[in-house]
Amino acid sequence: LAAKRAVNNDAIIGCQIKEIVIGEATSGEIREFAEWIMMNHKKDMKKLPVPLISFDCEFIDFSMYFTLNIFGKLGMDTIDSDLDDMLTWPVKMQIGNGYSYAGIVTFHVPDTGYAAKPITIPKAFIEFLEDLPLVTGCGIRNDLLLINKFMKIAYGREVKFKGSLDISVLAVLAGWTLKKTNMFTLAFVGAGVFMNKLSCIGYDKWGQKFKNLALSMRCYAISDIKVCWLLAVTFLTTILYNWFPDQKATCSHTKSRPFDFVKHFMHWVVESAKDSTLNNNEFQVSPDVDSAIRSIRKYSSMFKIEKESPRIVKAFLSLWDADSPLFFKIYILKLYESTDVDSVLVEHPDPHLFVLKSGNFEEEYCDEAPMMPVFSIWTHSAPVHQKPHNSRESEIFPSQTSRIMHENEPGRLEHFFALVMYAFLIYLTWDWFNYKFEIFAHMQQRYSEDN
Repeated sequence: LAAKRAVNNDAIIGCQIKEIVIGEATSGEIREFAEWIMMNHKKDMKKLPVPLISFDCEFIDFSMYFTLNIFGKLGMDTIDSDLDDMLTWPVKMQIGNGYSYAGIVTFHVPDTGYAAKPITIPKAFIEFLEDLPLVTGCGIRNDLLLINKFMKIAYGREVKFKGSLDISVLAVLAGWTLKKTNMFTLAFVGAGVFMNKLSCIGYDKWGQKFKNLALSMRCYAISDIKVCWLLAVTFLTTILYNWFPDQKATCSHTKSRPFDFVKHFMHWVVESAKDSTLNNNEFQVSPDVDSAIRSIRKYSSMFKIEKESPRIVKAFLSLWDADSPLFFKIYILKLYESTDVDSVLVEHPDPHLFVLKSGNFEEEYCDEAPMMPVFSIWTHSAPVHQKPHNSRESEIFPSQTSRIMHENEPGRLEHFFALVMYAFLIYLTWDWFNYKFEIFAHMQQRYSEDN
């Protein structure tokens, strides 16, 4: 994924793309499409346990009269709108990781616009959207609001999405302090990708079927969800390293496999941070990472945000200090545990140990190499089920500071000896080259004297 992050005309090569056209696809075809999306998402979860699916939408504005007419709602008393008003249509939805697969949903509107055929939205399509996992993207909540506003008029009710997680929230939790969190900045700084937003404009062509779009628009549509997926994975992995840089100690304390613990932690972060946003007034004046994290807010309603920070903010502020001992981090993870995560940290007879318990990790575990190299470093760098530490620290409470260092953290001594060995090998190599050089110089001098 990281090697194919470039946004160019080859962006769609190797990506399996399927499209359904609303108004043409039958309910059976939509269900088959939904099963294909979920099958590929489960494959991703077995390689990389990120409980998110990348989602993006392209929009075109049409008049209310045209909308009501094409969906057979014209003349209904339930519609209280000015027929001259404009309504935003989600004419193109992209779903998937943009790397190995991408699903396209199209509301096909020809260039002539008003010559379009009547459209009926099947119930299976609404069920498909409501069964999607948590969706992620840049400004994703605004996209969902526009989709619901459209569906309320075109179908008769809103779509009950499971939730969303904006990329900007993950970026701030990972340490982002830049004041810009738009797609261009996030992609350029977070993934080294240059997104040409001119292709996003589309000049009202997004209503065409995917195969009829210009190559630049097709590549942009797929690259958009690919970059969002890459950013989500990158920021979640950064958060994992910020909290638990020592994989051996973490798996030893929780008696878990690396894959299982990563799955639990990433589920915890996603479930705790979903449906959040940045309070822009606070974020723009935040001088440091702590202040930026404090600007995160949950939505209390469709458009309003809460005054108080969510629980995940308190957890992150407790553990942002890099010197926090491992037990304290796991204790905070347990204290702010999400009720929506299918695994739990349970207490152990050792008062300094919490064990990760779950009933379904075994059957979901996959030995294939993960898609992200940085993720594979954490999950495949050491054996698991090691003997727990015999720490003699006093009981730690959340009110205490996180400056207590865990004694004898594994890995530091090994790293020291490895550096000593490397230095010794470099010294031997240098000494050998010096010896050979002296012999060569001596032979050259003898040769010149003989001549």
